[in-house]
Amino acid sequence: MNKKLIIIIAVAVVLLLVVGAVVFVFVLSKPKAEPEIVYLEYKLDEAYSNLGDEGSSKIIKYQVTIEYTNADVLAELDKNKTKIVNNIDEIMRSTLSEDIDKPNGKQRIRDRIKEMVIEVLESDEETITDVYIQPFIVQG
Repeated sequence: MNKKLIIIIAVAVVLLLVVGAVVFVFVLSKPKAEPEIVYLEYKLDEAYSNLGDEGSSKIIKYQVTIEYTNADVLAELDKNKTKIVNNIDEIMRSTLSEDIDKPNGKQRIRDRIKEMVIEVLESDEETITDVYIQPFIVQG
């Protein structure tokens, strides 16, 4: 009878080890899913600006949308809207039409605007993820 008790205990220990290993492999070792990033947009009003070409009458029509990932940023965007719009106008006024015509010219403007927004909001690139300009029309 003593042998049967030892065999039952040994089988129970082996079963516990097997169950523990299965739980570890299938439940605990799965990589944690990364939280889904939600992208939000802050659309500014359509605007017009002269380009920086001296003696030129070229005008640019544009509308900037700021993409961000933290909903708390909305209050900061609203609070700093006037400054952001003014700084975007200054960026456009300092841009030459030949800068726009260069490869990645529009992308460079977007990058300058994004950097400016990050600076104004004292934020980072994980929060302010992108800037879009649509429409983007140069006339004149």
